[in-house]
Amino acid sequence: MKVKTVHCTAAAISWAAIAGAASAGLATGSGGRAATSLRISELRVDQQGADNDEYFELLGAPGMSLAGCWFLAIGDSGTDPGGIVEMAVDLSSWSLGSNGRFVGHEASFGSTAFNGQMLSIDPAGNHATIGTGDSLNFENSDSVTYLLVRSFAGNIGMDLDPGNDGTLDTLPWNELLDSVAFVRSNSTDPIYSAATVGPIKLTSTGGMPPHAWLDDAGWHIGEYGSWVHDTPGGGPAVPTPGAAATLVISACAAMSRRRKR
Repeated sequence: MKVKTVHCTAAAISWAAIAGAASAGLATGSGGRAATSLRISELRVDQQGADNDEYFELLGAPGMSLAGCWFLAIGDSGTDPGGIVEMAVDLSSWSLGSNGRFVGHEASFGSTAFNGQMLSIDPAGNHATIGTGDSLNFENSDSVTYLLVRSFAGNIGMDLDPGNDGTLDTLPWNELLDSVAFVRSNSTDPIYSAATVGPIKLTSTGGMPPHAWLDDAGWHIGEYGSWVHDTPGGGPAVPTPGAAATLVISACAAMSRRRKR
């Protein structure tokens, strides 16, 4: 597996609506962890009804600048099964909040109620609207790898794995900070991270994890039609890079480690 590097930059988003299987292809440092203190800590990529509340959360040192950092999605296109840059969000204009968290979310974020509850950002975490409307539009029809990199120099639609063998041949960044792959049932698209979430037995999502968060036990899967485990901008402690963490998959079940909202 090749080691990838990731970067973050300005307040801009690029996204290509392209669809996306599973094989290892990107190492993130010793023990499968990125050798950095900046982490991907939570992702909401699907929900019951319109996907209006998608977001990603980062975690690091309180007040840390995200200058030079990018959040990427690597998936497929209509004709190419893997290695395609589907999304690239430049984070350079932002920084982490007083609790060390940052949330990038859609303009439509917070518009859906489940059991009378709507999503909101923890006031201690910084956040920013990415684009307009349902702007993130995370793909959930195939497996997707999410990368946090520094100094990204590629572009949307760029093919980083021309051979579709699960190894990235082109690394258009200076440093890989973190990565995680969301794996859907029966998807044949390659993935490019040692850290994986899913698939799960949930017919309504085709086995794709709709939501996941990271805590000191590893990654956990949340629910499809509920915000009970979502804590954008807040949440549990996340292990330091290099610390042993066991992947925990728990679909649609109450997790004692997760603060309920």
